[in-house]
Amino acid sequence: MSSIKELTEKYGKYNLWANTALAEVLNSLPEDLFITEQKSSFRTIKETVMHMYDAETIWYNRLNGVSLTEWPSRGVKCTGTDAVKLLLEASNEVAKLTVSISESTAGSKCRYLSMDGKEFEMNTYDILQHCFNHSTFHRGQLVTMLRFCGMEKLPSTDYITYIRKFG
Repeated sequence: MSSIKELTEKYGKYNLWANTALAEVLNSLPEDLFITEQKSSFRTIKETVMHMYDAETIWYNRLNGVSLTEWPSRGVKCTGTDAVKLLLEASNEVAKLTVSISESTAGSKCRYLSMDGKEFEMNTYDILQHCFNHSTFHRGQLVTMLRFCGMEKLPSTDYITYIRKFG
């Protein structure tokens, strides 16, 4: 049976792999498709990618003792491919964090403030699991949005696909 630290590290690597696989498709889009409005949680592909970047950056900072008070993307002017790059950088930082933490840290409590200043204390593993699940949810939305843009060949970013490939 795997330890919490081993599972956390595996999920961190999976999240980075899945975001990277989808990034290859996203980076092939013309800029106008990044900002074409669609019905989803966020109006555009770019807004969805930036939301994923925000979330991973916020949780990474909280796990490192920093509670942000505003969205990391606030005021950021960038192209769609720049947004994808920011997301991959954030995913890479989270993956490196999962490699560097100890078993005791993975199972320990983390105190942080929400964006509106409320204090919370949660298990580090649960925070990371939420972060990975959150990105999986929005990757699914991106796949649907990409299909509406006419993209037909999309990679599988399922966890089982990752396990089959990397074990």
